[in-house]
Amino acid sequence: MNVAAIQRPMPNLKNCWEIMDCGRQKGGPKASELGECVASKEQFGHSCWAMAGTLCGGVVQGMVSQKSTSCLNCIVYKTYNRTRGEGRHAVQKDYPLENKKYLDAMGALRRARLHTEKSVQRR
Repeated sequence: MNVAAIQRPMPNLKNCWEIMDCGRQKGGPKASELGECVASKEQFGHSCWAMAGTLCGGVVQGMVSQKSTSCLNCIVYKTYNRTRGEGRHAVQKDYPLENKKYLDAMGALRRARLHTEKSVQRR
């Protein structure tokens, strides 16, 4: 499946690497030195908080559950989060594949949290 044919970049809907100016997107100025960011590789530029291994503030971030508190203060999260972000509807409409992957990732995170809570309660 050709992702580019499904998700056409909107000029007014910037990716996280454009907003944060990290330079780690494919072909970016820091990609050869630091590697292409996983958000760029997976075309998750409007949902980077839902991915493990992104580089934020010069530090590689861990699992989604570990980095959620740092993401809450990030402009990308505040803009595109699917609950309150001002750009959430545009992401849902213009990037359906990314939005589906985001919903799948959040569903997996919720299931993992529920499993952990049940395991703790059984002890």
